[in-house]
Amino acid sequence: MNKSASNRRQVLGTTLLGACALSMGLMAAPAMAQGNAKVLSIGMPFSPLSMDPSISGNGRAGVHLSPAYEPLLRTQADGKFAPGLATAWQLSADSKEATFTLRQNAKFSDGEPVTAEAVKKSLEYFVGKKGPFAANFSAMTGIEVLDKFKFKVKLSVPQPALLSLFDAYFNSGDIISPKALDNPAQLASATFGAGPYKLDTAATITGKSYTYVPNEHYYDKSRVKWDKVVVQVFEDQNAGIQAMKAGQLKVLVSDPFTGNANAANLPSDLRIVSDPVQWTGLVLADREGVFQPELKDVRVRQAINYALDRKLISTALFGKMAEPTAQLQSKGFLGYDPEIEKRYPYNPEKAKALLAEAGYPNGFELKLQYVNNTLSRFLTMAIAGQLKKVGIRPVTEEFQNFGAMLAAERSKKIGALMFNSNSGVPNLARFQTLGKGSLNFYKTEDATLTKLMDEAALLPLDKAEAAWKKVYAHAAEIAWFAPVVASHTVYFASSSVKMPRIGQSIVVDVIDMVPAK
Repeated sequence: MNKSASNRRQVLGTTLLGACALSMGLMAAPAMAQGNAKVLSIGMPFSPLSMDPSISGNGRAGVHLSPAYEPLLRTQADGKFAPGLATAWQLSADSKEATFTLRQNAKFSDGEPVTAEAVKKSLEYFVGKKGPFAANFSAMTGIEVLDKFKFKVKLSVPQPALLSLFDAYFNSGDIISPKALDNPAQLASATFGAGPYKLDTAATITGKSYTYVPNEHYYDKSRVKWDKVVVQVFEDQNAGIQAMKAGQLKVLVSDPFTGNANAANLPSDLRIVSDPVQWTGLVLADREGVFQPELKDVRVRQAINYALDRKLISTALFGKMAEPTAQLQSKGFLGYDPEIEKRYPYNPEKAKALLAEAGYPNGFELKLQYVNNTLSRFLTMAIAGQLKKVGIRPVTEEFQNFGAMLAAERSKKIGALMFNSNSGVPNLARFQTLGKGSLNFYKTEDATLTKLMDEAALLPLDKAEAAWKKVYAHAAEIAWFAPVVASHTVYFASSSVKMPRIGQSIVVDVIDMVPAK
C-alpha cells in the first residue's frame, strides 16, 4: 500500500474508532448484574421483531427464539446435521421430498406432545403467515403424515438443500405447539416451543430484557444447564462491552467492528469467539427506481461498487475480523469464486465515468439507510465518506429497529440499505437474497439470473460448484448489491461459559452455551 493509502486508512480508522471510544465513555452499563453462576446472561444488539417464529428475524436476530424453540435438525460447525426434534431424516433421490422421523418423548412447553400432525400444523402456519422466509416454501405442494411420529414434505421442483430449511436458521424448523396455534395472536409475546426453556413473560420487558426459565417438559433435562437465561438488548455495543467487563453479561452477541475495537484490551476472563460467515455492505434495493430512481440504472449501481475502497474499510474498521470482498459468499462456502474479487477494483474515476454515462455527471443524492446498531452506524459513516468523493451525496436515515425498516419496505421507501447477512447454502439464498425473498424489497427479477439459479438448483450440492459460481458472477455484474467485507460473526464470551466453534452453523444455539465447569 502506498503512503497516501496508508494515511487514508489511518485517518479513517482513527476517526471512527475514536468515535467508538467516545461512545464507550458516555454509555453507562445498565445495573443488572448477573453474578449467579446458574444464570446465563446474553447481550443482544437489537430487540426481536416478534416472538412468533413465522415473522421474526433469523440468525443473530433469532437468538430470542433459540432458548424456547427446538428445531427439527441442528446444523453443526462442519455443516453436518445433528438431531433436534427429528431423530432421522432422508432426502429423496430427486430432491423433491424430505421424510422425518420424530423422537417420541418430546413435548411442547404447554405439555402438548410433538407429533407429525403438530409439525404439519406448525409448518402450514409458517407458510400461511407469509413472513420473511415463507418464500423458501414456494414450491411446497403438501405435507403428508405417515404415522404419529413420521411425516413427509413434498415439493414440485428439486431442492437439494431442503433439509437445511428445518434447522433453526430460517425459523421454519422452530416448531410451534398446535394448541397455541389455535390462538396465534399470543405468539407475538410468549413462547410455545419444545425447546429447553420457555419465556417468563412476567419477568420480561418487551424490547429491553427477555427472561427464560426451564421447560419442565423438555425431553433431555441433562442439557438444561441454567436455572435462568436472560437476554438483554444493547443497541450500543460498547455498553454491552462494559456490561461484560463488569460481569453483568456472560455472552455478548456482537459484530466485527466491536470485536476489532476491543480485541487488544480484553481482561483475561473474556475472549472472542468468531468465524468468517457473513457479508456486510449495501443492498442496492431499489432496482426498480420507485423511491430512488437513479438505482434503476445498472451503471449507477456499478459506479457505487467502484467507489468503495474495500481494502481500506476492511483494514481500518475490522482488522483481522474481515476481508475485503465484492461477492456474497465467503471463502469455504459453495459458490465462492476468487475471480469475482477482480470485478470491482477501487476506481473512483471509473465510478465518475459511469455516473456521467448514466446521466449524472454531477452526481446525485442517495438515500443511505441502516438499522440502528454499532456496526451499521460506523460502516455507514465510512461508506458515505467514500461515495462523496465520486459525487454521490448520501442522505443517511437511521431505522430504530427492524420493524421500522420493514415499515419503510412496505411503503416502498428503501433506497440503499447498509446490511449484513450470512453466507450459506446458495440453494436457499436464491429465495432470500437473489430471488423474491426478504432481501429483494421490490421483488426485482433478472431473467438471466433466474435462469442460472434454476439450473444450479437442479444439481446435487456436490456437483453444483461451477453452476453457483456463474450465479454469483452474474449477481456481481448486475450489481444488486455492493458488498464491502466478508465479516466474522462475533461473540464475546466469559471464561465461565463454554462455546462451540461457529462454522456453518452460522450462529451459536443457546443450548450449546454451557457452564465451563
